[in-house]
Amino acid sequence: MAAEVLAGISIESVGWDHGEAVRLRAEQQREIDARYAQPGMPPVASGPDPRDQVDPSIVFATLLLRVDGEPAGHAAMRDLSGRDDHQGGLHPDGTAEVKRVYVAPGFRGRGLSRTLMTAAEDVARAAGVRHLILESGLMQPESLGLYLRLGYDPVEPFGVFADEPDSRCFGKWLVPDPSRSSVEPSSLPEPVGTPEIREVPWDDPAAAALRRGMWAFHQERYPELVRDVEARGGYDIFDAERGRDARATFLATLDGQPAGCATLATAQVGPAHLTTDPLIGYAGLAQSGDALGAEDPHGFEMRSVFVDPSARRAGVAKALVRQVEESARRRGGLALYLVTGVRQPEALRLYVRLGYRPVLPFPPHDAPGDPLLLFLGKKLV
Repeated sequence: MAAEVLAGISIESVGWDHGEAVRLRAEQQREIDARYAQPGMPPVASGPDPRDQVDPSIVFATLLLRVDGEPAGHAAMRDLSGRDDHQGGLHPDGTAEVKRVYVAPGFRGRGLSRTLMTAAEDVARAAGVRHLILESGLMQPESLGLYLRLGYDPVEPFGVFADEPDSRCFGKWLVPDPSRSSVEPSSLPEPVGTPEIREVPWDDPAAAALRRGMWAFHQERYPELVRDVEARGGYDIFDAERGRDARATFLATLDGQPAGCATLATAQVGPAHLTTDPLIGYAGLAQSGDALGAEDPHGFEMRSVFVDPSARRAGVAKALVRQVEESARRRGGLALYLVTGVRQPEALRLYVRLGYRPVLPFPPHDAPGDPLLLFLGKKLV
């Protein structure tokens, strides 16, 4: 790949063992070690995880980004076609993984990560790659946000970190996804009417029925949850627990028929972190020893957003989210948080379009060992 130059920025293809590429990867590793260090524990020895040694023979591109000649960013890609996915199978032909995407701290905030990823996708297409995949982690919310905004959807875990609860994997089809249905959503009839939204009690029969429909949806996509809910006494007890800290529940109707629901709840985050950035999340507090406040009036959580399948593509979900945001603002909220699952790409796309970005895990959803969740937040002021 020839060097590409734009306003002092250049991207060139170098060898995996190029000195400046090696140095940037070492800087990235030190930052990753610091982010994933456990509070109160001595820092781990810096260096690549021995499980994740990259075989240079399958790296088909190493990209070095320079700003005015100075090394500023790095990305590489390796061919995984036919190789072990560490989940009992093999990666299909045409699969490649993006590795070591990094922009040095002094060059951040200029969109260089997006520039690197765009260049990587161009190189991958030219190499015949059909599906580009990557792995990141919950303690790197800005990286997760970049990938979501670039159109990457969560995929099932792969690779040597597949069993790590903090790991999250994403993928993007550079050519049409062969597994998608041949029936495009645009060819399906759209619901008629404009959603109307009103506030109702948590136990309103129509809202309760919609939440039960949401539970049926989750049972299909997340069978792992069934065991957990049963251990807590079953769905009815689980639903009642969810309603205890509800501050407002909203019901959407189309032509008078129940179409969707959503709830505003108090977020269990401490007020101190809001003095800097309300989207940093509680983890920074925990590491600094500050106490967590269970009733912070400045942070709220959006829960139980669900639209009946018959009412989708009518703007119901967007209207519900906007209503919950307005309700949080009226209560003095500075930020709105939510938790969604890795097997709901359509919900993730909606939230990203509406300005939500990944944040660090927050209670009560941050129990270690749950690999299914993604945490999002949005400033309200």
